Amino acid sequence: MSEDHLDLIREFFRAFNAADAATVSAFYAPTCETDGVFLQPSRDVPVRGRDAVARAVREFLAANAGGLDGQVFVRIRALARLETGRGWVHAEWVGGMRRRDGGEAAPVHHVTGYTHFFVGDDDAILTQRSIVQPAGDDAVADVPVPPPVAPGSRKYPSRPIVGVGAVVILDSKVVLIKRRFEPLAGQWSLPGGTLEVGETLEAGTAREILEETGLVVDVGPVIEVFDRILLDEDRKVRYHFVLIDYLCRPVGGRLQHGSDVADAVLVDPERLEPFGLTPKATSIIRKAVEMLRRDGGFEAKREVL
Repeated sequence: MSEDHLDLIREFFRAFNAADAATVSAFYAPTCETDGVFLQPSRDVPVRGRDAVARAVREFLAANAGGLDGQVFVRIRALARLETGRGWVHAEWVGGMRRRDGGEAAPVHHVTGYTHFFVGDDDAILTQRSIVQPAGDDAVADVPVPPPVAPGSRKYPSRPIVGVGAVVILDSKVVLIKRRFEPLAGQWSLPGGTLEVGETLEAGTAREILEETGLVVDVGPVIEVFDRILLDEDRKVRYHFVLIDYLCRPVGGRLQHGSDVADAVLVDPERLEPFGLTPKATSIIRKAVEMLRRDGGFEAKREVL
């Protein structure tokens, strides 16, 4: 399994913008079924099998050049998981292309749309379905307006919510917590939560770690910044987080789970599989461990009680 299906689809679009037909084709499973090249889908004749998809991609790229700024084909407007099932990725984009046989003076055809990808556990696209229309009519590409909710609600938010998290290393082990509430209720993950108004990123991280794990930490360098968007069955944005994960070291406190988590444990970073972490969480932990190895590790300022 890849570290993240969203990252895989990002790489797919990068390869397409580079007009790299071989790399684009390699993203598909041998038994895939698509509606053709996502910029020019066909509703009538499905394209089945990687070889057929590869031919369609080669023909499209041979006939067309990118028409957006920088001569690329597509820019992503939104990238999200679909709540309808594991493996589904929803990508909203704007596109532009011009016929190569018309030279630099060829007019650019602008389109807008979205694509649903189903990615299997072997990191290959099994299904691809697109809706495309001429640019200017945003009825298709725009995410439907969410229902009204109370200010500050995490569900169906009016704006993205900033979240902070941490890889806390203690005695060469990483701290994991079991979530009590949604999202990820009942699942193991890294400790963290949402930033409060007027609170710095570092202060919010330290507060969340103390509340969830009982540990007082020094907040170190940023490991990664990324977003997480989850759509419901009607393509409404149920959750939208912008997340910043930090590498942290304990300087006090005692490991114990807080009231908003079900459990907190120390785990060997080489033995994460039984905890069923998301691919992204596993990736973040691996990056943190590599940062420690590269920098020679750290020693706690004072003994953890």
